[in-house]
Amino acid sequence: MISVKKYQNLPTNIGEIMRYMGSWEQDGQVLNLLADCQKELGKILTYKVCFDEFPINCLGHSVEFPFAKTNSDALCRHLQGFSHAVVFAATIGIEIDRLILKYSRLSPSRALCFQAIGAERIEALCNAFCDELSREKKKTSPRFSPGYGDFPLSFQTEIFRVLDLPRKIGLSLNSALLMSPSKSVTAIVGVE
Repeated sequence: MISVKKYQNLPTNIGEIMRYMGSWEQDGQVLNLLADCQKELGKILTYKVCFDEFPINCLGHSVEFPFAKTNSDALCRHLQGFSHAVVFAATIGIEIDRLILKYSRLSPSRALCFQAIGAERIEALCNAFCDELSREKKKTSPRFSPGYGDFPLSFQTEIFRVLDLPRKIGLSLNSALLMSPSKSVTAIVGVE
């Protein structure tokens, strides 16, 4: 059964944001910019994860789900030893995309900062969800996304279809396989 989970107040990793910004030193000017951007961002992010669990079967170079089959040595190796997988999509919402677009014209440094915050926030959301899975299940794999190794990015269309992502969490996928909101992730986690 498809489920949607919402999160709030995820801890922020400033060092990770700085890394995404390409800033290895936490100087005052960059930290002030980051603080200003975080203040402007406030509480407008909407942390949502849509997911379902499916039985899987790894056969040679392919993985069979009840809804689709994909050829991927990398995914098959990743899911080796698992009989089920959680397929999920996570998003932090469209508002950060609007801020990135706004500041890409007005202040490229602020746009970069919002881009970095968004990257750190979606990773924090995925990590929170996967941490919950690892507490609930006997055994889990790290998450594995379409586009990793030889796992086709086009498998996202199957994930969108089976999870009904446009309706469930407002996520869309264009013909170039880019997601909107942009700070979104689709992934698979092996579970026992």
